[in-house]
Amino acid sequence: MESTELAGVKLYEFSNLKNFGGIKHFITSRKGGFSKGPFATMNTGFHVGDNDWDVLQNRKKLASMVNVNINQFTFSAQTHSSNIAIVDKSGKGKGSTESETAILNTDALICRTPEIFICVQTADCVPLILFDPVNRAIAAIHAGWRGTLKKITEATVLKMMHTFETHPADLIAGIGPSNGPCCYEVGEDVFSEVKRSMVNPKDVIKPASKTGKYMFDQWRANYIQLTDLGVKPENIETAAICSQCQSDLFFSSRKDNGFTGRTTSGIMITKPTAV
Repeated sequence: MESTELAGVKLYEFSNLKNFGGIKHFITSRKGGFSKGPFATMNTGFHVGDNDWDVLQNRKKLASMVNVNINQFTFSAQTHSSNIAIVDKSGKGKGSTESETAILNTDALICRTPEIFICVQTADCVPLILFDPVNRAIAAIHAGWRGTLKKITEATVLKMMHTFETHPADLIAGIGPSNGPCCYEVGEDVFSEVKRSMVNPKDVIKPASKTGKYMFDQWRANYIQLTDLGVKPENIETAAICSQCQSDLFFSSRKDNGFTGRTTSGIMITKPTAV
């Protein structure tokens, strides 16, 4: 990943996606916003208890940074589901300036309409960004442990194949900052779901030092979903940045005891340049 900073705002981009024309994408950090306290400073989530005015100013500043209007952002109300929404012009701007208009009960967005930034929010869960350069289609995925084990990433790729004729081998993917295998300690409930969901559970979960606890590698679990469908390993960039280890840069629910802001990851197809 590569970072840029302007007017105090620090954003990140995937190196593999940055190489492509025709799209914009970003991952926010905690730096450069207006929020205070546990939400300091670049919280982009309306739903976490922060002052709505501060969140709105943060989103406006973000829009200025990526050179779009705030109403080009589209957000969903995330519920740790495996639900996917297709975003077109009718969905443009939903959830951009308040939470009430966000697309309901949805954890992945796919789109082929230019000039719409589809966005997901995280604070330890995995954000994934996908780009199909052949059919000019994009996806933004929120994958917590529940969504990961419901195979939302696999379901999103299948939805892109059905809706946009995407071929997995063409996809470029980024797995963003999130709780890493170094820190993501889970209990028997998650271990049981991993055994149910994964063909080879030992690939993604290992016993922790505490009895009845395990270390879950959600980066690897989502990577496997991509490669099992035919996404080329060389087309997948994993940030390998643990939000819990680096909670000074990215919001971490675990680190901040559930009371924190949200990181936003977004991708947009740009309007073709006139010739």
